[in-house]
Amino acid sequence: MDFISNQEPQIQEMLKVLGISDIDALFADIPAQIKLDRPTVDDGLSEYEGSRLMESLAAKNTFRSFENYLGAGAYEHYIPALTAAICSKSEFLTSYTPYQPEASQGMLQIIFEFQSAICALTGMDVANASVYDGASACAEAALIALRCHPERKKILIAASVHPNYQAVVAQYLAGHGIEVIKVPFQESGELDTAVLKSQLNAETAAVLIQSPNFLGNIENMKEVVALAKPFETLVIQCANPLAYGVFASAGELGVDIAVGDCQPFGLALNYGGPYAGYIACKQALLRQLPGRIVGETVDTQGRRGFVLTLQAREQHIRREKATSNICTNQALAALASLIAILWYGKEGVPKLALTNFQRAAYLKQQLEAIPGVKTTSGAIFNEFLVKFPHPAAQVQRHFRTHQIELGFAVEALYPSLPDWILVAVTETKSKMQLDRYISIAKELRL
Repeated sequence: MDFISNQEPQIQEMLKVLGISDIDALFADIPAQIKLDRPTVDDGLSEYEGSRLMESLAAKNTFRSFENYLGAGAYEHYIPALTAAICSKSEFLTSYTPYQPEASQGMLQIIFEFQSAICALTGMDVANASVYDGASACAEAALIALRCHPERKKILIAASVHPNYQAVVAQYLAGHGIEVIKVPFQESGELDTAVLKSQLNAETAAVLIQSPNFLGNIENMKEVVALAKPFETLVIQCANPLAYGVFASAGELGVDIAVGDCQPFGLALNYGGPYAGYIACKQALLRQLPGRIVGETVDTQGRRGFVLTLQAREQHIRREKATSNICTNQALAALASLIAILWYGKEGVPKLALTNFQRAAYLKQQLEAIPGVKTTSGAIFNEFLVKFPHPAAQVQRHFRTHQIELGFAVEALYPSLPDWILVAVTETKSKMQLDRYISIAKELRL
């Protein structure tokens, strides 16, 4: 940030207002022995010299650049330049936390359009203004189910749900006396529906499934919905919103609540955040949604307007009646996601999703052709598991010598999957890059 110092006339005017003769009087209470001498005209560096010094110091900071095939919940996507250009406008960037009723029409409209975009992607009836991230969206959805079934004390959650999301759900429910049961996955990476069927009963408030799941596989959500329906158990689907560009929406599958993280649309990796979570549901669950919902109306002159329709925070209503303690939505992050969704548009989102799917499928197919290399057999979107005939650490070192981060070793989170690596492929990877990845994989000696 540039510094512009006060000139002598300005200094004298301020001293006059303060009723002192010189600036030194401001520091009269500071012991003389710890004061620094006043700099002279020739003391130190000029602005230009200082800038050059900082540039030379910055040039010493070097790092290796890696091609990134990491995913596991945060993905490297192209972010349209329009996103930063709009989000950095002062009326959005400096806007006060928009949960007050007096939020501006501009912010209210953006939230309304975000809600509409999420409903269009998920096929659900209503969405809220966003929550903190995908993990909190999962936990809030579980609380919705418990409010709908206050007599029930059991939640089923797929073991293939993002482990961080599982931890947040467990934390949210820890004080409610709720039993959280994990449903294992099969060797293919897909949910073990036989175990799910055996666990479902009249005590189950909800089933939380991620599809595409943490291991990259697409789950059979229609089967899950069919199994849950006889018990009136709510089905919660956590999903990468981009996947809805090529796969059936949550609404089409009969899901009750759709949740996830908006990071794939318009949000950089940012060392893990901040992101924005989305949560959408059927009309019947509208009153149970956490956070806030913006609605569209008309004013006395018939002009289009927007209002903060519902507020569910305990600050505004009796605490025992609150559906959430969330104090605000992720307005700026949600705006970034909205801009990216609108930039791609109704036709562009499916094309982008298809590109992700095709490039991941190409890499998976080519790796399977290498002797000794294994991948999981289930259907995927843009991530998949791969296992080389060598320890994962050795394979990672080999790829890193070629400046490639080949993927995420899942053993730390899933001890039952030693040496399996989760590989994510997005539109940022060209065929040339994928072919290079394959050729480096072939260099590994059996």
